[in-house]
Amino acid sequence: MKRITLSLALAGLGLAAGTASAETSITLYGIADVSIRYLNTSSGAVGENGSRVSMENGAISNSRWGLRGSEDLGGGNRAFFRLENGINLQNGMGSGTDKAFSRLAYVGLDGGQVGTLTLGLQNTPMFDLLADYFDPLTVGNYDQNAWLPAAMSRVRTNNMTKYANTFGDLSVVLSWANGEDWDDHKAGQQYGASLRYAIGQLGLGAAYQQTYDGTDSDLRQRVWNLNASYQFDGAKVFAGYYNGRDETGWVNGVMGGATTANLDRKDNGYFAGVTWQATPRWAITGAAYYDQSKNVEEDGDKGKRYALVAVAEYSLSKRSQLYGTVDWNKVSDAASGEIAGKSSQVGAGVGFRHIF
Repeated sequence: MKRITLSLALAGLGLAAGTASAETSITLYGIADVSIRYLNTSSGAVGENGSRVSMENGAISNSRWGLRGSEDLGGGNRAFFRLENGINLQNGMGSGTDKAFSRLAYVGLDGGQVGTLTLGLQNTPMFDLLADYFDPLTVGNYDQNAWLPAAMSRVRTNNMTKYANTFGDLSVVLSWANGEDWDDHKAGQQYGASLRYAIGQLGLGAAYQQTYDGTDSDLRQRVWNLNASYQFDGAKVFAGYYNGRDETGWVNGVMGGATTANLDRKDNGYFAGVTWQATPRWAITGAAYYDQSKNVEEDGDKGKRYALVAVAEYSLSKRSQLYGTVDWNKVSDAASGEIAGKSSQVGAGVGFRHIF
């Protein structure tokens, strides 16, 4: 991956007169990913719940640009930062209109064997565990297919303090995020943790997360998750399980259903997938997601949701890829409102991604 690197000599700029010079490397990086997307049913299209063709943010990894930098403090220690914003290539707008950096904004210290401490807007430990190691689609596909990991992990959180360290083959991440309600100090707080253990080609992972509602700390979401992966010579297989309870309405909102207040929604979610490196240039991924839900619209109701996704990627180079994807979603019973107008939805897309 080619990057543009700038070196700033602080002493040379006169910002640290009389002291030893300190040098910070700053890297500009990003992903430009855009696709043409077809859906056979979509609310808001011409006609009630009609089909549509649109240009969308990428299916493989949403577009973003960012800056990251670090300074060597000596003794194996370093200070670093990262700022990252999502962008929509189809219209040039930022994906988070209320933030200058909608994806990541944090500063940290790396103490080597002591571990790493970061503060700011960050991914949750559960999301990083899935995206980097265990979710077959790296939680990067269209919203219609990323509903289960996005709803359970909450993706990223403001005001987060995160600690990470590795002990041999065991990696540990702990996080705490404070709320912003001065009267109800628990409101908006979040606790998270993840563990990952590697045994040869086998990977095992687990995560837990608890999030209090931003305005009422009596309401909360609790999720725990188990994962496994295995690397064969030409393919990698994945599997995982979520157990979630949500009183905040967050899961209903991500799933696309009605956000009924004070319901204790329960979810048992499962996923599995495989990525096959068919040739040095061709990679094919298949993924399946399934969720059993309860208390979706009223106490005692039950629902089901499924998704099947296939993705084929062709590498033009190390930094540029063409891809195609097809997907099928189905809902039933209490989960029927999570797809507008129909009990199933078929989608397809073709796109291009460039990494810089």
